[in-house]
Amino acid sequence: MVRSAPAWPGWALRVTSTVAAVMLFDQGVFAGQFLGGSYDALLVHRENATYAGIAVAVAALAALLVIRPGRGPWQPLAAYGVVFGMIALQISLGFSRVLTVHVPLGILTIGSATAVAVWAWRHRWAG
Repeated sequence: MVRSAPAWPGWALRVTSTVAAVMLFDQGVFAGQFLGGSYDALLVHRENATYAGIAVAVAALAALLVIRPGRGPWQPLAAYGVVFGMIALQISLGFSRVLTVHVPLGILTIGSATAVAVWAWRHRWAG
């Protein structure tokens, strides 16, 4: 008898990828508030960056569970490896105030995380 792959890793990826995408989207909101003159938003932007990075790491863990025990595709894990690298670069650029790269890379980071979340919700999970 062949056992089908469990569906719960797919649901874990759906939830964690959505949380990560929303937290990264919030980064753009906080940056916009700061640029609009609310200087306290810079502290919130910095603090949320830490939590967003943790959310991406948790989503990467869920992507690992999709592979094993879920017997699913490896691409979400690879994508989160890239997103996590982008976040690490973002941190460096932000503290160095290299905003000409920090801002567009932030947009790309948000878009990449959102793309993984959309993929997770559209993918047909076994179970």
